[in-house]
Amino acid sequence: MGRAGAGRSSGGSHHSGGGHSISRSSGGHRVSSSRAGSSSSHRAGSGSSYHRSTPPPRSSYGGYPPPRSSYGRRTTVFVGNRGGSGYRNVSGSIIASLVVLIVFTAIMFGVVSMMFAGGSRTSQVSSTINREPLADSAAFINDCIDDELGWFDNISGTERRLRNFYDETGVQPYIVLHDYDPSLTSDEEKENWAMEYYDAHIQNENTFLYVYFAEQDTDNDVGYMCYVNGIETGSVMDSEAVEIFWNYIDRYWYSDMSTDDLFVTVFDKTADTIMRVSTTGADVAKIAVIIIGVIVILILLFVWWRAKAKREKEKAEETERILNTPMQDLVNESKADELAKKYDEME
Repeated sequence: MGRAGAGRSSGGSHHSGGGHSISRSSGGHRVSSSRAGSSSSHRAGSGSSYHRSTPPPRSSYGGYPPPRSSYGRRTTVFVGNRGGSGYRNVSGSIIASLVVLIVFTAIMFGVVSMMFAGGSRTSQVSSTINREPLADSAAFINDCIDDELGWFDNISGTERRLRNFYDETGVQPYIVLHDYDPSLTSDEEKENWAMEYYDAHIQNENTFLYVYFAEQDTDNDVGYMCYVNGIETGSVMDSEAVEIFWNYIDRYWYSDMSTDDLFVTVFDKTADTIMRVSTTGADVAKIAVIIIGVIVILILLFVWWRAKAKREKEKAEETERILNTPMQDLVNESKADELAKKYDEME
């Protein structure tokens, strides 16, 4: 039976826009009534569990470090740098480091892409608004569940657990599961009934009221659901926050959770999401660019330090060899170098 992807019927009502409104706002929602391969009841929390697909295994990358050039003994004494082999080694190190960096970058962006692709598959709505808990809101009301269907197992215990939503947002949660009412023949009539219920049973304006309307075939048909926002809740339960709430309803409605756990989970996750601005792909890309920049700088500094240390070591070894070589041998080597140079010029 149905999960995510159900459309939201407006029923002639409007959503709150994120600011302080002068009247209560409301809106309706329908959970998809069917899901391929499922034989579960429509009852909240009574369906089969939803398993996310296992992410593909990460590829392993191996390799061998570039071969180091070997230096043989030379009969001719050189004063200064020995040709360009040292620079070739430095260039090879830079190329190898850049290759490793490119591979690392590809893996990281691949993982990030899979993460956000997975988020889109579950239709998760991100929070883009900085919200603050309601200040000076009315005290938490423990009697905040009206279950005419008998779906909750432990109403008093679930009501206590719903306080976490209130503590995070300052908004009072309130749940009504309304039995089938043949007099309510349209979505608009059901939303009007929810507004009237708010007036009759709730004595504050900091409440987010959720109402589920059962169908005649309670065990097989998915009922209509709607919300009513108190006047003071607009800065927290704006249209984006309500959409996030419906998203979690869609995601967990057919899970193996009990009705008690399902609603507590939906309200808890809604609070966690709406009270923090979600990290987006652009944010991850910026962090990745910074990390890559730092890695490039560290690689270049390491290559420079290693080349410098190599030159200093070669210079020290050359100086030691000169000091340990008899003067006559040095003179002979110098004369041999001069003759070789003249011979090269003659050619």
